[in-house]
Amino acid sequence: MGILREPAQFVKELKLPVGFSVCELGNQFMAGGELDRPASEFYKGLGCGRYEAIDANGQGTYTADLNLPLCREDILSWRFDLVTDFGTGEHIFDQGRLWRTLHHLTKPGGYIAFDRPSQGYSKHCFYLITAGLIHDLALANGYTVKRLEIKKTPRGQLLRGILRTPRFPLPFQHPQQGKYQSTLRLKGIA
Repeated sequence: MGILREPAQFVKELKLPVGFSVCELGNQFMAGGELDRPASEFYKGLGCGRYEAIDANGQGTYTADLNLPLCREDILSWRFDLVTDFGTGEHIFDQGRLWRTLHHLTKPGGYIAFDRPSQGYSKHCFYLITAGLIHDLALANGYTVKRLEIKKTPRGQLLRGILRTPRFPLPFQHPQQGKYQSTLRLKGIA
């Protein structure tokens, strides 16, 4: 898995404080020419004080199946300034659990950064995501959409973005697709 040049630039533009913490879903490498190196080195160059990576391949800092709740005592207490999903989430079957995990790992006022397929990528992954999902997820959880854009690639399209969590802790809420929200509220279901 690799962090491409543009998402790396998004992270640089956040101007995170010296000593910030980062948790990546997937043990990432920087991708593209002179950037080829472990992602941990990239983050340390930006002033990162704590780097963790959760992956099922046994090559991250922690090995976990992201379809399941994180269950190790130390993982449950983690909160990070930046949590990333640069090419892992689309391979996880339980998308609800994945987004709960991203939410849980992010400190209040922290950032969730992602780069996920939105079109094409035949036989590459389980899921493609849409901007509608991101907007409804943000609405349900009080996130601010700091950046959201589509990048065309030879394989299809990627949806890239940065979400900022509220400055106070909130439990994760499942989003409802926008067109159903008012009906469910009227019926007392949502």
